[in-house]
Amino acid sequence: MHHTLDILEPESCDGCGLCCEGTGSPVLLYQSLPHHQGPHPHRPDGLPQPLIDEIDEHFLGLARGQEPIDECLWYDAESRRCRHYEWRPQICRDFELAGTACLLRRGPFVK
Repeated sequence: MHHTLDILEPESCDGCGLCCEGTGSPVLLYQSLPHHQGPHPHRPDGLPQPLIDEIDEHFLGLARGQEPIDECLWYDAESRRCRHYEWRPQICRDFELAGTACLLRRGPFVK
């Protein structure tokens, strides 16, 4: 008799962080736009100036895809969490727990 076990889907993002590794830094979308007039098209209202300064220091003048792709600027590898989760870009918010993109990143661990 052969038994098959169900593969459990993830119940939490705790201890994961795979969506923050190897995908570049979506926060680059928040960098200052020197010739842009009006409100920033991607930056949330109220983004603290120290976070804007950190982003500009690392990415000013780069386009998405030109940044280092090892891990996101805001990713804390020790805690495996975003350092500024409440300010994460929409692309990060769309990466839902146990969604298609999540499960693809987790690969053989979850199906």
